[in-house]
Amino acid sequence: MSSSTFGGNWCGDCQLLDIYYRQNPNAELLTKNFVLVHVNIGHMDKNVDVAKKYNVPINKGVPALAVIDANGKLLYSERAKEFEHTTPEAVTAFLNRWKPVHNAASVKKS
Repeated sequence: MSSSTFGGNWCGDCQLLDIYYRQNPNAELLTKNFVLVHVNIGHMDKNVDVAKKYNVPINKGVPALAVIDANGKLLYSERAKEFEHTTPEAVTAFLNRWKPVHNAASVKKS
């Protein structure tokens, strides 16, 4: 599972989101459940094709997030600037919502 964050190093909210990613429990959730991909959009002039491919409306502002499964299928794309002025708790809730479900019943014991 991939969590892709679209943004730029000039973006204060992007920098704050990155700080929240590094704090627990978010750091642990990311490590165990996701491959975090930072997509640099420059000044809205880089990797625009990647944002378009995953329906991420960077023209509405950044940071903007997408969740992509292991097969490249888009599971979630931010629409309404949900992570502008976010909180660590909101990031935790997001990660918990989109982390893969590990079904213990489907794991074979040997």
